[in-house]
Amino acid sequence: MAARAETPPAQPPRLILLGTAGGPIARLERSQPANAIVVGGQTYLIDAGDGLLRQMAASKLGLGSVKALFLTHHHIDHVADVPVLMIDRWLLANAPPLEIYGPPGSAQLVAGTLAAFRPVELAPVTVGGPVKPPLAGSAVGHDLPLDLNEPRLVYKDDRVRVFAIGVDHYHYPAGSIEARSSRSYAYRVEAGGKVYVFSGDTGPSERLKILAKDADYLVCEVIDIARMEKLLRSYPGFSADQIPPLMEHMREDHLTGEQIGEIAAAAGVKKVILTHFAPGNDGETDVESYAAGISRHFHGEVAHGRDLDQY
Repeated sequence: MAARAETPPAQPPRLILLGTAGGPIARLERSQPANAIVVGGQTYLIDAGDGLLRQMAASKLGLGSVKALFLTHHHIDHVADVPVLMIDRWLLANAPPLEIYGPPGSAQLVAGTLAAFRPVELAPVTVGGPVKPPLAGSAVGHDLPLDLNEPRLVYKDDRVRVFAIGVDHYHYPAGSIEARSSRSYAYRVEAGGKVYVFSGDTGPSERLKILAKDADYLVCEVIDIARMEKLLRSYPGFSADQIPPLMEHMREDHLTGEQIGEIAAAAGVKKVILTHFAPGNDGETDVESYAAGISRHFHGEVAHGRDLDQY
């Protein structure tokens, strides 16, 4: 990796966990995936799952402070609040267009959503006074390269540098439409002399080890396979023959505690913060099983993230 960004801001950056549950199941105690890096009065978001705006309010993060959003992938639990973030920011904040970066299709997601909300623009809250800028220009989507096999600088301003790399969340049949277009990315945010790496959704990934090299924080998804299978079997919408392929996806495309420990040790990270708990059910009082196996490889600090935790 390149040298860390220079000239730390006057106030140290803050990492805020805005949503720590894997989705798309709605929960009371955890919102869906979203994180914030706050530095120099600006907010940089990683993912925008359901519940984002409520958690931003709880963290006293103003809509106008959001400068950029980075999407790890296009599963609904990571993008559900993209529309309300864009629309409310346009309506309530006098701010420059929101920059949104993500896998191929992100530009279409942004432009298409803003076009779909045109009726909101045609039914203004007030009549008279200054006309608001066109809704269509309130956010700009950027597609990252289809294949990112090594860290690439994708965003830079006077406060942060953001690198991205492709990770292993999908195992679609070779040649299929999904295999040609679906991508999941991890992000490395360098701010104020600190390095924050966000795994996004992924299975075991050599590229994640590269991106996380010497990071201060690895904010990493985690799955408890046994709990996840029990939850899936409880849903009447899944037939018995659907469970095996679902569980294959869970095992291949997510990370257990032991796998997280291997990645963190190989990368030399200082602290692991577990998030995107799957299943992350309401009422869980014992979450130690999620971290099972981490300590066999990684001997640094491990935190079980909760919504609104700050670091």
